[in-house]
Amino acid sequence: MPQRQPPPRPGSLRSFAGGVVSLLLTRAELLSLEAQELKDDIIGSLFTGMLALILIAVGLTAGLLLVWTLTPPAQRAWVLAACALLFCGAGVWLGFSLRRRLRDQGPAFATTLEEVRKDWAALGGGDAP
Repeated sequence: MPQRQPPPRPGSLRSFAGGVVSLLLTRAELLSLEAQELKDDIIGSLFTGMLALILIAVGLTAGLLLVWTLTPPAQRAWVLAACALLFCGAGVWLGFSLRRRLRDQGPAFATTLEEVRKDWAALGGGDAP
């Protein structure tokens, strides 16, 4: 049976090193949890976006076929041109709104960086790095 070492005395170098290692392990665990959440969010968003694109494409195809069959032959070109402009405008609007949403999104690992800054200040490091 292995012998257990007594816990380090408070204030000793061994106690300080153990505290720093424990702190670093906790921050690494927090970083890995944030990375997992970020990965899950990205994968969920990608699948949702792909499904939305497929459903929109099927719906637009069905709608265009309906417009094609209901429109008199003399006006089909104008109606389809208007539909094309409408769809292209909607696509451009969605692209810009996605770009704006991604630009306004907070930085990755913000919680981990905030906690590391607090730890640095608590350890007497002055201003946070």
